[in-house]
Amino acid sequence: MSISYWRLRDRYYRIIGSICENCQSEFFPPVYICSKCNSNDNSKIKDKEMPNQGTIISYTLLYEPMDGFEDEIPMNIVLIQLTNGVRLVSQLVDCKIDDIKIGKKVTRVFRKIKSESKSGQIWYGYKFRLS
Repeated sequence: MSISYWRLRDRYYRIIGSICENCQSEFFPPVYICSKCNSNDNSKIKDKEMPNQGTIISYTLLYEPMDGFEDEIPMNIVLIQLTNGVRLVSQLVDCKIDDIKIGKKVTRVFRKIKSESKSGQIWYGYKFRLS
C-alpha cells in the first residue's frame, strides 16, 4: 500500500472538492486557481465536501474491462450534476441497465472498488446508486 494512498484516503471516501471564498464557485476535482475569478490566493481556495445527491445528465456502458474490473461488465458510468451544480463522473451500482435514465436522481454510496490478490488489500470508495 502506497504512502500517497494513506495521505489522500479521505478523498477516496468523501467527495472533496474546493470552494473559492472570493466568488463562492465550487469545483471538483479540487483546484488551486479559480477558473471563475482567477483567484490564486491559497487562503481563499478551501477544501469543501461536495453534496451526496445529484442527477444523471449522461451515461455510457463499458463492455471493455479495465484491469481488475473484469467481473463488473457491463460497467455503468454516469455523468452526474450534483445539487450544487458541480459535475463528476462515477460508476452507477445496484441497478439494472434499463433503469438508467437521464434526469434520474442518484445518491452517493460507499462501496468496494477493488482488491489486490497478492496482499489481500481491499480499496473502498464512493460510487452512486439510483435514489
